[in-house]
Amino acid sequence: MKNYDAKDIRNVVLAGHASKGKTTLAEALLSCAGATERFGKVADGTTVMDYDSEEKKRGVSISSAVAPVEYKNKKINFIDTPGLFDFEEGAAEGIRAADTD
Repeated sequence: MKNYDAKDIRNVVLAGHASKGKTTLAEALLSCAGATERFGKVADGTTVMDYDSEEKKRGVSISSAVAPVEYKNKKINFIDTPGLFDFEEGAAEGIRAADTD
């Protein structure tokens, strides 16, 4: 990945309630941008964003995860946040990282 000026970097946070498709949306975005060779599935434990063994076991995001892609001369950082109330601090961290609070 090349070095980008700040004006060419976008931070996109995926936030919302649990089990509403945030991680699946992240997989679709990564696939469309050409960042992955396969479309991972939460149920199979094969997603890029839910890489931790506990996340795979539970089938939910426990902490925020970031996946950068290059698209149309921009760097886009997708931030997938947890949706369960038990892990709300992870969502708050993702929102702060995207500078949208």
